[in-house]
Amino acid sequence: MAAPQLQRLLAGYLPINLLQAAVTLGAVMVFSRLLTPAEYGHYALAVTLMLWLQTLMFYWLQTGIGRFHDTARDAGQLPRLLATAYAAAAPIVGLTAALGLLIAEASDYRGLILVGLAALLARSLFAIGLDFHRAAHRVRRFAWLEGLQYVLSLSLGVVFALNFDWGATGPLLGLALGNLIVLLADLPYLARQAGGWAGSWQDARLLGAYGLPLTFSYLFGLVVAGSDRFFIAWLMDESAVGVYAVAYALADRTLTILFNWVGMATVPLAFSALASGGEEAARQVMNDAIKNLILLALPAAAGLAAAAPQLAAVLVGPEFRATTAHIVPWIALAGVLNGLMVHYAAHAFLITRRTRALLLTTVLAAAVNVALNLLLIPLWGLDGAIAATIAAYGVGLAARLLWMRRRFPIPLALPDLLKGLTGCALMWAALAAVPWPATWAGLAGAVTSGIAVYAAAALLLNISGARRWLPVGRFGRGTL
Repeated sequence: MAAPQLQRLLAGYLPINLLQAAVTLGAVMVFSRLLTPAEYGHYALAVTLMLWLQTLMFYWLQTGIGRFHDTARDAGQLPRLLATAYAAAAPIVGLTAALGLLIAEASDYRGLILVGLAALLARSLFAIGLDFHRAAHRVRRFAWLEGLQYVLSLSLGVVFALNFDWGATGPLLGLALGNLIVLLADLPYLARQAGGWAGSWQDARLLGAYGLPLTFSYLFGLVVAGSDRFFIAWLMDESAVGVYAVAYALADRTLTILFNWVGMATVPLAFSALASGGEEAARQVMNDAIKNLILLALPAAAGLAAAAPQLAAVLVGPEFRATTAHIVPWIALAGVLNGLMVHYAAHAFLITRRTRALLLTTVLAAAVNVALNLLLIPLWGLDGAIAATIAAYGVGLAARLLWMRRRFPIPLALPDLLKGLTGCALMWAALAAVPWPATWAGLAGAVTSGIAVYAAAALLLNISGARRWLPVGRFGRGTL
């Protein structure tokens, strides 16, 4: 039953992920034209730092709600768990606001810090409620709330960037207001779910024991993903950060959305399967997840790499295009490794509650990334940052797979992986055989042709059981 349940959840989360992808591409298109490379660099650094701080201070509450939602519900203690999460968040919000105000007063970037602080706090409180909805499989509510936040944040950011000479502060202010508006809209519902807001020290300790090691693990994962921006700013300049961040957002962010789409359906379902059927049932959910990733993520990465010149020409501003076309294929490779490391291999550690072991593998990847950034950026510039990222993700993924090979060996679906790589190779060859122009028409032609070739290969090879989507006919329902 795991496969049909996962497919239903994937279908439910599909609209919000399509919207997120559209908003991400829209933000790259607009802000790479309205901001200079240096301003976009400041924006990218601020968002990266904001995400690090959100993870450090609040992620343990988000992930704890997801992990213990079903247990608390079955024990009749779900309102207490939610109340505990927000009660624990309240003093953290106060302390963060006070420290942020002090830092802003002493900084030359006062406005940027204040707006970033507002965005950080609004997003953090909103994210706790989102994880609560996701754990309860309230897909529609999750999608409406997150979708409204995406649209408001981008729309307001564009308005501020167009009408005010605020540089990086404009998009950040849009992000802050978008999250705050939707948070206020969701609070009445959350208040009803939490009952009398009576928290529990027992629940707080449970959330901390499970979530804090996972928090540091996720934080070090973000260091692997984002520390290169700070090294580039230090060893090069903010303009280099801007052009690098645009290319990164175009490729890695697109793949992250796809991996997260599968992950946001897989994790709650795996926890529910674990509670009702044990580890074997959870492993079956993981098997369905990896097959979906092979079917969807591999061709997405190959398509991004093959169509990099067309993507750069039509989606980003003139000052960003050359660098984007050059590095998007390599970022696509890094995105696949990162997606498998964070949104698949890590799930085995969550299911078995081995969060300290997960932390150690992430620290290893972060150490590799930092060391190689310091070594390679002075030698190769932005290419050095990409090489460091690819190496770090490869080390982290290998460490996680090897660590869990006995305790909870997750499925790798090697036959489907080989078929998927073959399908990607056929798609790449077909795209390379046609000199697609660097225009909207050329991009549309490349995308359409790539999808058609890979779809045909997926059906011919039956990649991840692709034929099951067809009515019974000439292909039947067998496998190769």
